[in-house]
Amino acid sequence: MFVFEPTKTLEGKSCQATLYHSKMGQIAHITGQQGGLLLQDFPHLEAELLAHIAACTHPKPQDALILGGFNTEIAFELLRHENLKVDFVQEEGVLLEELKDFLPHFASLQSNPNFKQYPKILDLEVKKYDLIFALNTLNAHQIDGLQRMLGTEGILIASTPSPLVEPTAFKQSVQELAPHFSVLMPFLNPYAPLPTSYLFASKQAHPLADMILQKIDMLEGLSHYNEEIHTAAFAQPQRLHQEHLGLFKN
Repeated sequence: MFVFEPTKTLEGKSCQATLYHSKMGQIAHITGQQGGLLLQDFPHLEAELLAHIAACTHPKPQDALILGGFNTEIAFELLRHENLKVDFVQEEGVLLEELKDFLPHFASLQSNPNFKQYPKILDLEVKKYDLIFALNTLNAHQIDGLQRMLGTEGILIASTPSPLVEPTAFKQSVQELAPHFSVLMPFLNPYAPLPTSYLFASKQAHPLADMILQKIDMLEGLSHYNEEIHTAAFAQPQRLHQEHLGLFKN
């Protein structure tokens, strides 16, 4: 059983990060208008899973967008892929800087010409994205806006409430995404100590049928992601499957 001892609170403009000490090392729990967990000893778990599930399903991603969270490690992992550029939107720049101890590649990203950080989504150039990562639960208005920003083969990875702890909120997220996508599948990180729930949404690409094994095999220096993790992430408990018949699209 994990025991979390609060050690510090970092205040942002519209959210805060509470730091905890545990057997898993330091944890940052972000609440407010943005949310999420950062694990200092396991920064690669979420980053590798999300980045490579998306980038190893899309045939030729060139532009990626990350918003709604603080995990810049996802950008670092995406930049392992050739010809991929990453835009990162985060209005809480001061808080992001204070969380850099949880983000081991934060400094190197600042000097990478393929990484750009923006304070607001309105500051982005007008273009279509191949990959979009929404690290906070989206509302219907945000979903509509982001799906319009996706290219024809685009993939949206969206954080969702837990289907076990918050089943009603999870189902609402699924219902709001469903009208816009022909593929909509839940997944989580099978080896994360504190798993977070996500949805894979696309108008064309299927995360299992279109998984590109050659791209996975070419990745080097990873600690977590591989073909087996990619596949296992999409396993659905029977009850979850039955309760969302007609909503999940796989």
